[in-house]
This record gives sequence, C-alpha cells and structure tokens, in this order.
Amino acid sequence: MKISRLAALFALLAFAFNTVFAQGLPIVERCHVSYQGNVSEFENWLAGKQSFNTNNQEVYRIPVVVHVLHTGEVYGEGAHLTKAQVEAQIRILNEDFRRRPGTKGFNTHPDGGDAQIEFVLANTAPDGSPTDGVIVKDISNLPAPPPEAGNLVMYGAHYSYWNPEKYLNIWSVPGIPQDVLLGFARFPESDLPGLEDEHETSWVLPGKGEIDGVAINAFHFGDRGLQSRYNLGRTATHEVGHFLGLFHTWGPNSNDQDGCSLDDFCQDTPTISDRTSGCPVGLISCDGRPVMIENYMDYSDDACMNIFTNDQISRMRTVLKHSPRRKTLYTSPVLENPLKSPTDLASLVKIYPNPASDKVHIFFEKHKLENVQITLTDLTGQTIFSKTFEQLFEESIEVTLPRTAERMILLQVETGKLSYRQKLLVR
Repeated sequence: MKISRLAALFALLAFAFNTVFAQGLPIVERCHVSYQGNVSEFENWLAGKQSFNTNNQEVYRIPVVVHVLHTGEVYGEGAHLTKAQVEAQIRILNEDFRRRPGTKGFNTHPDGGDAQIEFVLANTAPDGSPTDGVIVKDISNLPAPPPEAGNLVMYGAHYSYWNPEKYLNIWSVPGIPQDVLLGFARFPESDLPGLEDEHETSWVLPGKGEIDGVAINAFHFGDRGLQSRYNLGRTATHEVGHFLGLFHTWGPNSNDQDGCSLDDFCQDTPTISDRTSGCPVGLISCDGRPVMIENYMDYSDDACMNIFTNDQISRMRTVLKHSPRRKTLYTSPVLENPLKSPTDLASLVKIYPNPASDKVHIFFEKHKLENVQITLTDLTGQTIFSKTFEQLFEESIEVTLPRTAERMILLQVETGKLSYRQKLLVR
C-alpha cells in the first residue's frame, strides 16, 4: 500500500516538474493553481462586486485548520511538523497580509497596503469539540488516494479534510523533494448563473464532497531554516493569494505569443512577460515601470517578497465577501471557544421583559451559535413558537405571545448536544 501511495504522489509531480532558466537562475515551479470556469466571466463578475467594497475597512479573520501529514517520522523531524512550526507559518501569513511594521512583511511602497485579513487557528472542531486547529496524521499505512485525487489539494483531502464553508484547509504534504513543486491552491469561483457548469467536476472526492484549500510542500512550510531560496514561509502567502483570487503577476498563464498581452487584472502591478527568479535589480516591465519583484504573486525569492498592492487587496477582500466557500469563512463560528456545558449556553441567553405581556425578546450575545432550536411551550405542552436558526450572533428574536397564553411558559434553547431551559412569567 505504501508503494501505491508514493506512486500516486509522484504521478502528481510528473506534470509539475518544470524547471527553466532566466536571469541566470533556475526558476522553480513554485506552484500550480486551478482556475475555475471562464477567466473573463470571472473578471467581469469581480469588477461588478469590487465597486461596492472600496470603503470596507473591516478586518476579516479567517479560521484555519492545518493538516500535518507525515510518513512516520519522529515529532519535529522531516514532515512531522511541530505545533511551533505551524504557529510560525500562521504568524508569517499575518505579517505579510497585515504588512506589519518590524517584520519581513512590511514595506513602504506607495502601492502597497494592509490587506486587513488575518488567519487564526480554529478553536472548534466540526463536531463542536475544542481543537488547536492542527491535525497531525501519519499516512504511511493508510490507503492510497483514489484516481480522482489529481492534485496536491485533493491528495491531502483524501487523508484529512474539514468543511470548507467554515475552515480554510491547509495541508503540509510529505514526500515532495524541496524546490520542485512548492504548493498548490484552488482558485475561487463566482456565483454567476451558468458558470457552475464550467467548474471542474474532478474537485469532488467520494465521501468528501467539494474539495477546496491550499497544499504546501512540507519542506517549505514556515521558516524551518531550510537551505533554499524559498525558506521564509512565503509559499503559503503566495498560495493563499491564489485562494483569494490573485493571479500570478504575469497573468493566468505565460504562453501568449508576445509575452505581454496577458495581465493579472491589477493596474498597480507592472505588466511582465514571465515570472521572476532570484532578487534581480533593474528589470523593466512591459509598460516601462520597474518590475515589482517584491510582489508575493511573482516567483521571486522569499527574501525579497514583501508586498500586496492595493488592487490585489481589493480583489482578495471582494472574493472573501462574495465568492462561494470564501464568503462564509470570516463569519464562521469556529473561532469561538466551544460551549462545554448548559451553564455556558445559559450565560449567552437574555430574555426581556420577564414578566412579559404581549411580546418577548430573546437575545443572544458574545458568541456565534449554529443550528439553534428555540421553542416556547405553555404548561399544557402546547407549542407557542418553534424555529431553527442556522446561525445566531448578537441577535434579538421577537416572539408574539398569544392572548390565551398561560401564566407561565417554558423557553428551551438547543444547540448541538447542549440544552437550556428557563421559565417565563406572563402577566
């Protein structure tokens, strides 16, 4: 079975190993990204959405689950990453996306900006239990992925996968040599009618459903002191950029004839004909501006990357606001500490007025709740109100009480395995 697993992995690498030379340095095939549907249709959709988001200053917090896959190595060796190494990668993402002063992610470029996007390891697992957001799995004796797992994201999801509506799945993938293929990301989709027919059906795995996320070569996960030009954790920054709707700075691909006709649809990134290698000085773009080798979406060395431009930031924030399996992330409840007892649930529920007359308000505060069943019954067991809410957070629910209501009614709130009851007086 181990041979089958390795065979599946090297089959994925066969199409990815593509090293060319430019500026005197080998260019590693830094990543592969799958663009869903029609690019021009996606850009038209995005342009319409961007016009409504130019002044939004909300900080988007994205819940992350990191799936650390390894092949039996001792903790802290090889692909068996430590919790500290995972936390270091999350720190780097936040330094880069927030352009934090005093870090390698800071820049003073006039076109650079703070994306106001942050990444946080999830606190709540899919079953409602507490988690640290890190799943470690030894895959050495597990069944090989099915033929449908045709890329690194699908490969990782075969072994471990959480709901992409609530979590950004990031896999650390073992078995790939360093500096060969660094990462893989799934590009976002639009919600335009008809485009769903153009999406790749291969993104569905049996028993897993729709697959989404980012995969990183374990060698290039975080800043592990690797002897490589790609050793500062910027592979994850680059791949998450794709996940949030960014193209490479030379455009969706580089096989147009004149080399300059494709674009990344960002006016403040100079147009270039192909990827950059190393940290070259003095390169001039197709439109006469200096090449922005510092951009995270180029193939420059990690050491010289430090910028997302304002147009790139606008794209990412628009995708987070509107794209399927992106727009639900920043409102996901899994960053909340899980409720452990009925007492925890009771502390979130406020009822007023009590005693009530014709109406009562039920208010939920401080905590996002999912799949909440609210029921009001009188002392005879007759239901006065019953409704299930997919999500509640700092919301007030108004219930009109019938004139025939008893002097006392019973409120019951249920979510997951927890249930809370409270008596309500009626006058």
